[in-house]
Amino acid sequence: MSDSEAASDLGSPAGSRSESPEPEERSPKKVKSRQKGVIKDGDIAKVKRASGSAAESSHKTVSDRAGLAFPVSRFARTLKKGGYAKRLAVGASIYLTAVIEYITAEILELAGNAAKDQKKMRIIPRHVQLAIRNDEELNRYMSNVTVSQGGVIPNIHNVLLPQRSGKPGKEMYGTFSQEF
Repeated sequence: MSDSEAASDLGSPAGSRSESPEPEERSPKKVKSRQKGVIKDGDIAKVKRASGSAAESSHKTVSDRAGLAFPVSRFARTLKKGGYAKRLAVGASIYLTAVIEYITAEILELAGNAAKDQKKMRIIPRHVQLAIRNDEELNRYMSNVTVSQGGVIPNIHNVLLPQRSGKPGKEMYGTFSQEF
């Protein structure tokens, strides 16, 4: 008996040795697949990029190094072509990308909550409008923004509401909210 057979038989009971070892059947591992582009726990899901050869897999984009999901290089190109300044710092496009990604995540989280409140599974422009207008800081920041197909925020002016009587339980005659 060889050393490898002796080592494999140490943990087995005495009568269970077999002359011809058969390969063990392994059950296939169940891999949890995550849907691309799905937001979980308020974070933007990072989409895995397909890698070609081993040399390409070591290459990391600026977005990967900064830990961002939005494309830093695209924002850098837009800043350069826009003519906003003669020179741009290296971190300017990274900072801009991070700020825009944060604001987008904040709006999507609030819009998702608005959709969940209405028992809907899909975020529509109405939910984005409600998210922006019901948040004080976002409303101030986006006061001049019009959301297409967003509708209006429900608001009834206090003058138009029916007046309450002074004493509860007694009805006042002759007070109507509308004249006939």
